[in-house]
Amino acid sequence: MHQHADHSEDHSHRHLEAAEEPLDAANQSLSDALRASFRILKGIMIVLLLLYLFSNVRRIESHEQALLLRLGRLTPTVYDAGVVWAFPFPIDEIVPLPTRQSNDLPIDSHTFGRRPDEVGKPLTFIARGMEGLNPALDGALLTSDAGLVHTQWKVTYKFDDVRSYTSRIVGRDVEAAKQLIRYFVETVGIHVAAEHTAEEMIRTRVEDVQNEMRRRINDRLDELQSGVQVTRIEMYEPTPPIPVRGAFDATQRAENAKQKKIEDALQLRTKLLNESAGAAFPKVIRLLDQIDGDGGESIDARNKLDKLLEAEVEGAAGRLIKDAGAYLSIVVGRMQGDVELYRTLLPEYERNASLLIARLWEQTRQQIFAERGVNKLYRPPGSQVRLQIPFDPEEARIEEQHRLQKKEFDPSTLRPERLVPIGPEGG
Repeated sequence: MHQHADHSEDHSHRHLEAAEEPLDAANQSLSDALRASFRILKGIMIVLLLLYLFSNVRRIESHEQALLLRLGRLTPTVYDAGVVWAFPFPIDEIVPLPTRQSNDLPIDSHTFGRRPDEVGKPLTFIARGMEGLNPALDGALLTSDAGLVHTQWKVTYKFDDVRSYTSRIVGRDVEAAKQLIRYFVETVGIHVAAEHTAEEMIRTRVEDVQNEMRRRINDRLDELQSGVQVTRIEMYEPTPPIPVRGAFDATQRAENAKQKKIEDALQLRTKLLNESAGAAFPKVIRLLDQIDGDGGESIDARNKLDKLLEAEVEGAAGRLIKDAGAYLSIVVGRMQGDVELYRTLLPEYERNASLLIARLWEQTRQQIFAERGVNKLYRPPGSQVRLQIPFDPEEARIEEQHRLQKKEFDPSTLRPERLVPIGPEGG
C-alpha cells in the first residue's frame, strides 16, 4: 500500500511538471487564433441579436396610420406618423395603412374588352362591325329600357377607421379594401343601371347615377363596419355598344338641335315680349291666362290688367297705350270745348239766329284768310279773272316748316300734361 501511494504521487508530480512546461511557437499561435475567432463569433452573435431585436422598427409616414398585432391579436393603440418599435416578428406585426390620403381605384369590369390595336385609343377611334359581344371579354350594364351601356369607374376611397378595417376585413393591406370595393361596384352597378335608361346613364343623369352608386356602396360598407368609405365615384367614357354608337350619336344630335331651336324660340319670345310690354310682360301673360270667362275671378283679373297696362307696361304696347291716352285727352278736351261753346252760343241763337250765323261766318272767313298759305286776290265788280296757280315748292317748304314749329298733333310723339284715364273707371 505504501509503495503504491508513493508511485501515484510520483506520477502526478511528473504530470504537473509536464503541464507547466511552456508551449512551443506553433501551439501558441493556434491557441491565440482560436481565442480571437471565439471573440469575433461572440461579437457577430451579439450584433445579430441586436439586429433581430430591432428588426421590427418601422417609420410611419405622414399619410399613414399603423396598428400593432401582438401574437396575432390587435392592440388598442393606433400609431400616427413617426417611428414605431415592436418586438420582432412573429411576436409583433406592424400594419401600416394610408389613412391620411385618398386612394384611387380604376374599375373596368363594365366596359368592352379592347383588342391589342385598340389599347390606348379614345372611343372615337374605335370602330367595329355588327358582331355581338363576347361575354368572356366584354362587360356591359343592362338599362331599364333594355339597352346596353359600357362604362368605366374611378373610385376614390379612404380609411376612416383602421381598427374596424384590420379587425373585420381579411387582409393586412389595401388589397382587401380594393377587392371589397370592386365587388360592390360590380354588383351595385347592375342594380343602379336597371333603374335608369341608356340615355340617362350616358348623358342626362350621369351625376345622379354617380351619387346613387356612392350612396349605396357606402351603405354596404357601413353594414360590414369595414372602416372604409368611398368619397367619390366617377363614371367616365360611358357609351352604347360600338356597333350602334353612330345611330345613338345621330339621335342625340337631333335632340340637341331640337333643344336649341326651342331655346332660340324662347329667347325670341322673351325678346319680342320685352319689346312689346317691357319687364312687366310676365304679369300681363299671367293675368291674360286668368281671363277665361265671366266669373268674379275673370273680372278681377281684367281690372288688374287695366291698372297694370296703365302703370307698368312699357315697350311698344306702353307707347301705344300712352299715345292713346294722350289722344283721348285731346279728343275729350276738344269735345268739352265744343260743349262749352254750344252752351254759350245757344242763348244768342235763340234770341237772333241770323245775326249769330252772320257773325260766326265772318269770324270763320277772317280766320281762313288769316291762315298762312291762303293767297288773297281782289276782283273788281263786273271783271273776269282767270287764275293759273302752279305748284310752288318754296311755299310748300315754308308751310311744312311752319307746321313743325306749331307742333301739330302726332299720336306717336305727343305727351300731354294731363291724361284722361281709360278702362272701366275712366270710361
